[in-house]
Formats: sequence, structure tokens, C-alpha cells
Amino acid sequence: MHNIQRDESAVSAPYTRALDVEPVSHLLIPEHGTRPEVAYRYIHDDMLLDGNSRLNLATFVTTWMEPEAEALMAEAFDKNMIDKDEYPKTAEIERRCVNMVAHLFNAPGDGDSVGVSTIGSSEAVMLAGLAMKWKWRQRR
Repeated sequence: MHNIQRDESAVSAPYTRALDVEPVSHLLIPEHGTRPEVAYRYIHDDMLLDGNSRLNLATFVTTWMEPEAEALMAEAFDKNMIDKDEYPKTAEIERRCVNMVAHLFNAPGDGDSVGVSTIGSSEAVMLAGLAMKWKWRQRR
């Protein structure tokens, strides 16, 4: 017979079903896994408690995007962009985006700027700004 102990980190019954052996924990990975719909519902409901991102006035960008942009992002979720040889077309898109940001900062060159992709536009612009500052320092 198994020795069942009460887990203080366990989530209550709305996230489990009658046939579940273990309650869902919010601190530990379940030993026998969790059904995807249970994990989704748990995380989804937790995020409902966050504020509405469209009402966030503390950011300098909009949080809405066209459905086509969302679809393109979802289609790229499974790509590991560290492996550029495996995804050459996506790597080419990344290179073009780097050049677009470089052009915004009046970088010299015609489509041959060097840069890296980042998680978000904020990081990309900050990196470009730092690069511009370092170039400015060199010229002074």
C-alpha cells in the first residue's frame, strides 16, 4: 500500500477529475504526468488574474497585433533558431529584420549589417542603441 501524504502545494478539485490519482501541484512536476487539458485549464485560469494587456499604459508599444502576425509567430514556435542551417529561410528573414533595424539607426551598408535576433523588439532596439553609442565613442 502506498503511503499518501498531503501536499500543501496541491491545487484543489476544479483542476482534477474523479479518476485522477494525484491532485495537480503548482510546485512539482507530477510523477505520472498531467493531462494536457488539465494543465491548460490551470495555467489559463491563473493568467485570467493578470491585467488586460491592452490597457497597459506603462509600455511604449501596443500589445495588439494582426491575426496574421500571430499566426506566423505560432508557426515558428517549434523552430530552434540557433540551428540556422536547418531553417535557412527563417534565418534569411532574421537577417532582413536585422538590416531593417540597422537602417532605422542609419547604419552604413546596403543590406549587410551584422546583428542578432532577440526575444522582443525592446531588446533589439536597446542593442542597436548601444552599438550606435559605442560607434559614436570610437569616432570621438
